[in-house]
Amino acid sequence: MKNPDVVIAGAGIMGASCAWHLARRGLRVLVAEMDVAPAMGSTGRSAAGVRVQFTTAANIGLSMYSLPVYREFPERHGHEVGYRDIGYLLLVPHDKWERHLESVALQKSLGAPVEVVDPVEAQRYVDFETEGLAGTTYGPWDGVIDPHMATHAWVAMGRELGVRYRFSSPVTGLLAEGKGWRVECGGEVFSCAHFVNAGGAWSGTVAELAGLHLPVGPKRINIFLSAPVRDPRTYPLTIDLATGVYLRSEGDRVLFGLDDLTQAYGFTEGVNWDWLEHVFLTGVERFPWWEDLGVDRRGSWWGYYGVTPDNSPIIGFNPGARGWIDACGFSGHGIMHAPATGLAVSELIADGEAHTVDVTAFRHNRFGEDIPVEANIF
Repeated sequence: MKNPDVVIAGAGIMGASCAWHLARRGLRVLVAEMDVAPAMGSTGRSAAGVRVQFTTAANIGLSMYSLPVYREFPERHGHEVGYRDIGYLLLVPHDKWERHLESVALQKSLGAPVEVVDPVEAQRYVDFETEGLAGTTYGPWDGVIDPHMATHAWVAMGRELGVRYRFSSPVTGLLAEGKGWRVECGGEVFSCAHFVNAGGAWSGTVAELAGLHLPVGPKRINIFLSAPVRDPRTYPLTIDLATGVYLRSEGDRVLFGLDDLTQAYGFTEGVNWDWLEHVFLTGVERFPWWEDLGVDRRGSWWGYYGVTPDNSPIIGFNPGARGWIDACGFSGHGIMHAPATGLAVSELIADGEAHTVDVTAFRHNRFGEDIPVEANIF
């Protein structure tokens, strides 16, 4: 396949979804991945949450298409993706409550199931200190998937339709050629009409190969795993909006953390154990039982977010390059929005525009414009 119709950079969940959706439209697709297998980068190191509780219509729209796909994946496609509707529980302080209720009204107007729950009643989900909270909201569709299972499902489905994967084959050269692109990867050269940049945290680096500036950079995340806890409940993915501290059940343990979204871009490796103390000191006031929470140092991990200036993705034709589509910069939301984005990318290439899901809010030239900015960034 020296002349595929589309070459995709990245075999994470985004690249795999794009590949299957494109192949479903009858296009010949090749995926170039720098790692030895799918989902080895940001995808496999995420907290794996999926939710509808966003504050902008654009992000809610991506979720409203994507979550039903995950909920019904075995029935639709015959593959398990590990979806569990454990819910998202958002703990909202007084100063954020009015705006939060406006977001809930928007979510409901777009068909999203969201429940407003009194903080005392919400104790049935997980124990927390209610002081300073005006209320909580719970999303019954929200929950988690298994990102490895989902990515490998799309890879298997794509291969059945002729998608070719090249692993240990990072894209090392990109040159505009005629109406398309000359792509060098893994010691091979391919010519294609369209190139899709689904490189996650590495998307900015991929764009630089073509002389393009893409405002996407890597930020490290740290996810900590507790020792076993004695509580039969399954905790929803619970987020304290006052601090950003989050937790959820992972078997008989608790997965928890706090993302430092103010950090500078950079590929810094390894778990930041100094950050763990900050997470504990920040979270223990809301979750007093953390005082007795042990940490499994071997089970904890780190990864990267591919982040944009407004923490929302870039989806669409790059205005600086013909035949180039970016699907990146999801700032931690790539797993939950991979189904909608894969469909949108396939429609952009096959039909010239995305018509099932509106992605115009994620255009390249939006930065600096007076448009709604997503507030629920965790």
